[in-house]
Amino acid sequence: MGEIVTMGSGSESDASVRSLGLSNIFQRGANGVLAMKMPNKNPEVYEALQQVNQLAKDYEALKIEVFLRADRASWVFLSNVYDYVLRINRSVRKRQIKSDLLEMVKLRDRISITSAAETETLVVRYVFSDMARQSRNNYVSVIQKALAMDVKPGELLGVLEQSRGIASWLNEGLEGAETKKIADREQRKTQRTDSVSLMRRLFELMARGQGVASVNTNQVADWTPSARELATVKESNKASPKYQAGEFVFFVATPGASPNEYKLIQGFSAARDFEDQLLLQIASRLGANNEQLQAVVSEFEASMPN
Repeated sequence: MGEIVTMGSGSESDASVRSLGLSNIFQRGANGVLAMKMPNKNPEVYEALQQVNQLAKDYEALKIEVFLRADRASWVFLSNVYDYVLRINRSVRKRQIKSDLLEMVKLRDRISITSAAETETLVVRYVFSDMARQSRNNYVSVIQKALAMDVKPGELLGVLEQSRGIASWLNEGLEGAETKKIADREQRKTQRTDSVSLMRRLFELMARGQGVASVNTNQVADWTPSARELATVKESNKASPKYQAGEFVFFVATPGASPNEYKLIQGFSAARDFEDQLLLQIASRLGANNEQLQAVVSEFEASMPN
């Protein structure tokens, strides 16, 4: 081995990388580079970004005007239904009211309901007759939880508003904690996947830059699965990252005798799972989140010639 590769020193390659600004992203503590001036956008790209930005603003307005108001209206109505259930449960005529309500449901909907059904089940079935069963079950669960917590008349609306909705309130407690744990785990998994994908796109962009230096060396260890190894793997498992070849070759080098000069020692062509882990480690040290990195990568991709 013993090959010397000079990086930079005023070369065309160095100028190209600097003009793109991409290599600066990897400088220690240089996350501020992600706020650098982006390349001039193509008019079509600029118009498309402006349009999607307007759509996002319109959606925010729509949420306030329609969706959020509609949600709150359903909470108000359900609160009134809850107050009605409380009234029946506290009435000395509770048994007669439930019996008559049961007959009303049977006659109207032509279904069979047990006489042991709770008040909330009968009321929800009668009031929300055309609603999907799961939605009705959710409403019954809300009322039952409110009854168990001794929520007073007129207070259920405030409870739902504080929890920001029916589903959120039903999931509170141990079940809610478990649900949140699962959601957080899935979110972290998605973030890791996105980080690896963004690093791939970033390196691919840098490889397309003009004047990128090439290195000729035989010192690259092939760590990808061999044909012999793959022959023993089930066909359905071959799509696993540990059986897929990676896209990059990683090198170990030591500083050379001159500034910006490095001595290549060994290269590694690894399987996809090893590569993913290495890319993830690099991404975690950039000092920027995926949204910032996404903005930079997308901007430079849009500026590159087809």
